[in-house]
Amino acid sequence: MISAVAYKIAVIVLTIGLVGASSTAVYYHDQQGTQISKSADLNTQITTLQNQINNLNSQVSQLNTQITALQTLDNQLGNNNGQLISQINSLNAQVSQLNMQINQLETQISDLTAKLKLQSNRVIANGVCIYWDCPSGSGCTSGCNQVGTEEFISLGLIPYSGYLRVSWTGAHVSFTVQVLDINVTTPIGGSGIYSLPVSANATANAWFTGYDCQPVPAGTFCPPVTYSATYWY
Repeated sequence: MISAVAYKIAVIVLTIGLVGASSTAVYYHDQQGTQISKSADLNTQITTLQNQINNLNSQVSQLNTQITALQTLDNQLGNNNGQLISQINSLNAQVSQLNMQINQLETQISDLTAKLKLQSNRVIANGVCIYWDCPSGSGCTSGCNQVGTEEFISLGLIPYSGYLRVSWTGAHVSFTVQVLDINVTTPIGGSGIYSLPVSANATANAWFTGYDCQPVPAGTFCPPVTYSATYWY
């Protein structure tokens, strides 16, 4: 079992390697609610890198169009216009540089894909409804009940370090998982898809916190939320 300090360091090290992660990155909070770092799972990293490759390919295509136009103009002028030749050479150099970047990103994607294939997963919940009774048309089919603002989730055994991939739709909630002395909490939202780190045999409670709840004579009314969660390791 790793220490809390080591866990925080590991999170920070992971952050350094994920500069430029997409907007679906996870927000990490300690028990005082201070954001300490952010990260993303392998699928998100691969998607981000592929988007970067697509953007670079678009730039290469635009530059090649310019090169073709300049070459056509140079041919019309007798193939000896020094200024046009200089511009063509400069654009070709930019294309070569962009292609090098694309090759590097493709190598990173290959490495991440290889790691992804080594991962295993266990589905914790798939389309389960929490909070209150299921109103007609809510889409909730099981697990509905009346609770307070917090709904605890059973994760089962967490024998290996990895992450929880959790998603939900419905009312405004946040999701928290407790790892050692750290509460890892997502932003509040009416829907969300997040990946939260977990540590082997050191992950305790996990729960949703509702923010649209209202007191009623029978207790606390919280609008229903449908969620799914998968443990990846």
